[in-house]
Amino acid sequence: MLKISLFLHIMAAIFWIGGMLFLTLVVAPFLRTFGDESKRREIYQIVGKKYRFFGWIAILILLVTGPINLYYLGVTPAMLFDPSFHSTPYGRAVLLKISFVALIVITSLVHDFYLGPKARSGGGYSWIAMIFGRGNLIIALIIAALAVFIRTGGI
Repeated sequence: MLKISLFLHIMAAIFWIGGMLFLTLVVAPFLRTFGDESKRREIYQIVGKKYRFFGWIAILILLVTGPINLYYLGVTPAMLFDPSFHSTPYGRAVLLKISFVALIVITSLVHDFYLGPKARSGGGYSWIAMIFGRGNLIIALIIAALAVFIRTGGI
C-alpha cells in the first residue's frame, strides 16, 4: 500500500508543480507577446480555469496520500503533537512540510477562488493574483525539498 500511495503522491506533486512551472515559465511569457491586454487576460483566465480543476484534483490526492504515507512510514498522529518528535531532524522536516502544506492550501484557495475571479476585472487584483501564484510555486518547491529531506532522514 505504501508504494501505491507514494506513487500517487509523487505523480500528483509532479502534475501540480509542473503545471505551475508551465504557467509561469511558458504561458505567461508567451501571453506577454500579445498586444491586446484584454485578449491576454481572457486567454490566461481560460487556461487558468482549466488548470485549476485538475490542480485541485492533484491537491486532493496529495492531501489524502500524505497522511497515508506518514502512517506507513511510522508517523502516528500522537507523534505530530509530541515535542520530542519535533526535536529530531526527521520530526522537524515532517512538521515543516505539514506547515507549508497548510499554508499553500490556504493561499491556493485565496488565489483560485478570490483573487483569480477579481483579477478578471483587471486593476490591482491581477498583480496580486500573480504574486500569490508565484508565491505558491515557491512554497510548492519548498514542500518538494522537504519531501526529499523526509525520505533521507530529516533536516
